[in-house]
Amino acid sequence: MLGILLANTGSPSSPEPDDIEAYLREFLMDDRIRQAPKPVWKWLLRHHILPKRKYSSAKRYEFIWTEEGSPLLAIQQRLAEKVQALFDAEATQGNGAPSSTGGEGEECVLVRSAMSYGSPSIAEMLREMCDAGVDHVVLLPLYPQSAYSPTMAVVDSFWRAQDAIGWHPVSTVIDNYHDHPAYIAAMAQAVRAVGFNADAGDKILFSLHAIPLKDEAADDTYRTQVAASTRLIEDALGLEPGSITVAFQSVFGPHKESWVSPLSLDVLESWRDEDFRVVFACPGFAIDCLETLYDIPCEMVPALEGEAAQPMVDKVAGNIQAACNTQGRFVWVPTLNDSEEHARVIKAVLDSHLS
Repeated sequence: MLGILLANTGSPSSPEPDDIEAYLREFLMDDRIRQAPKPVWKWLLRHHILPKRKYSSAKRYEFIWTEEGSPLLAIQQRLAEKVQALFDAEATQGNGAPSSTGGEGEECVLVRSAMSYGSPSIAEMLREMCDAGVDHVVLLPLYPQSAYSPTMAVVDSFWRAQDAIGWHPVSTVIDNYHDHPAYIAAMAQAVRAVGFNADAGDKILFSLHAIPLKDEAADDTYRTQVAASTRLIEDALGLEPGSITVAFQSVFGPHKESWVSPLSLDVLESWRDEDFRVVFACPGFAIDCLETLYDIPCEMVPALEGEAAQPMVDKVAGNIQAACNTQGRFVWVPTLNDSEEHARVIKAVLDSHLS
């Protein structure tokens, strides 16, 4: 019986400061994330970082919170259900593929959503799979381009969770899908769908999560994968190499110079006095989260259009473009999220490894 874990970083259980603090403490103490020796970092978190950050982060999470709770958790759960439905439909068609329902003599597939930090945890989902009779688990961190953090933090959590519950099934880890044809095609189509027009002078900016330069010095190939994804998407769009500008966001801490560059905010500010449209996409984010739902309308748009461009708070949930009070220069390319197309991308990535 096959179990598939779609995994991500995680989310606090609520936007309340105490819940934010509990989540950040677990997240920031991860060996892949912390930025100083463990004793020093623990002291800094307790006495300097968390007492301030839990309140500033609470305001950000309040901005994106919905009636369903955390957008990341809700959207990823719906995506897992759609991927499950694709496996089930395939089995119903009688082509011999695994299914979740499983007839007599037929292998089953269970698709579950899990998080490195917070709930539903990887350990919780592994226990469920163990109880269901799963004997082979496939872990797919939902980061197209692999990085020491957060991708390998998810992988670390996966192995630790197996040790914690005392269950070690056959395991397959898919640590990236940056050049998978289905992913490339979906990203190119998402850019086309918002009306990108190179002949009219539109420029594309790909904004990806930044990583520390120390990780790159330790042979992290993240930026190499980002460049490969970008070139393949350019080719799919019929663009010349270098047509898409690549930049990075979500730097943690005051020392920007210790992270990969250029930064998306700096690029947007440099374009403020130009007159072309900016088609803005985050191809490294499979699911909307704080870094898209908050940072795009509240930081990226003002960087391009000036501080007068303020987000429309009552429209932010699930619709970044509606939340951007713009003059039409900033065009948001929606994240693939729980779309049917994204479910097919994930299914194709899984199939290419399962075959």
